[in-house]
Amino acid sequence: MPAVSAGQTPPATADAPNVPRDAPETDTASPEAASNTAMSLRDKIEMGSWIATIAALLFTAGQIYQWREDRKADLSLEMVARFSDLEYAGSARRELAQFWWQNSDALAKVTAIKGGIPPAQRQKFLDLLFQKRPPAKRQEQFAAVSEMANFFDQVELCIATKRCDAQIATDYFCGYAASFADLYQGPLTQVRETFGTSGLGTGLQHFVEARCDD
Repeated sequence: MPAVSAGQTPPATADAPNVPRDAPETDTASPEAASNTAMSLRDKIEMGSWIATIAALLFTAGQIYQWREDRKADLSLEMVARFSDLEYAGSARRELAQFWWQNSDALAKVTAIKGGIPPAQRQKFLDLLFQKRPPAKRQEQFAAVSEMANFFDQVELCIATKRCDAQIATDYFCGYAASFADLYQGPLTQVRETFGTSGLGTGLQHFVEARCDD
């Protein structure tokens, strides 16, 4: 090293840098990388929001479905109540039942599986049996038949429009409906012809044939 005279500042050497050798490197991340990090976080937030929205929609749809199912069951049970209510179908049922209580022997012949009236003769036998009633009683019977047929038309309509629970309705009504449709073909036909109500009992027929025929 050359001599340094008094009052002179020695020159800087390569071994004496201004910045220490062990100084940390400056963060040189580009603005695009920082932007990508921010976008990634934003995407995660948006995705979480979408997931929460979908979950809420699914929950709401489930609640609506359950409410509809509960409502269908309630309407079916209302129909069951009307079936026994004397202000509705219950009165017609009682009128028809009284006739068979008075003609239990005839009913036994009609419904007997063995030893009863042959199927080909059943309808004629029933028609003659009904015609033996006094005119006033026959009118009451026709009114009751009309009421019951109309009731089962409503039951079928309630099921067809998905307002009633089909399982509840068929479990409760099929037995009576099938028997009614079988026993009262003649009176129901007379009611249709007398009052011009050709559609009366069509719902009953569909209910029995499509839903009760196992």
